[in-house]
Amino acid sequence: MIIAVLATAAGIWFARLVLQRTVVEDELAATRFPVAREIQPFELVDHNHAVFNNAALQQRWSFVFFGYTYCPDVCPTTLSVLNSIAQRLQDVDEDIRFVMVTVDPQRDTPERLAEYVTYFNGDFLGVTGSDQELEQLTRQLGILYNRVESENGSENYLVDHTAAVFLFDPDGRYHAVFTPPLSAENIAGDFRKMLKATQ
Repeated sequence: MIIAVLATAAGIWFARLVLQRTVVEDELAATRFPVAREIQPFELVDHNHAVFNNAALQQRWSFVFFGYTYCPDVCPTTLSVLNSIAQRLQDVDEDIRFVMVTVDPQRDTPERLAEYVTYFNGDFLGVTGSDQELEQLTRQLGILYNRVESENGSENYLVDHTAAVFLFDPDGRYHAVFTPPLSAENIAGDFRKMLKATQ
């Protein structure tokens, strides 16, 4: 009787241990919402002068980053990471798009965005709009950005901004967010897990 109880207890302990390991192995580096969040209407313009709105986020997975072309470090580094992610996911049978939305609309025209984002990857898309139009999207995602004036008052100012990467699903819903430090390997791996979970 005692042996049976011990054997049962050992079995339960082992099952819990295996389950805990499975949960840890299946954990994501990303923050994924149990239920993807709907996005309220917004309307911007992409670097091809086409409307970029809720409908533009549909029919594909979209990795979206908020930055600006005059950014000295975070933005070029992040776009390089996104390019690496794009390369790692080439075998995935899904339409995936990578988008940079500017937080510096005063300087980042569609033409400048087109030149900048396609330098990192010819398929990347740049998006801009007025401050009011950008706020329609940024406030929903908790994006913070702030212009830091230079001491001499020149146009060479910086913009402090949220450096996360946001994932939208093919229904145009806010699905997950990846926060720094960003790893192409981890993000690509997380995306594969999330994709598998939705199938």
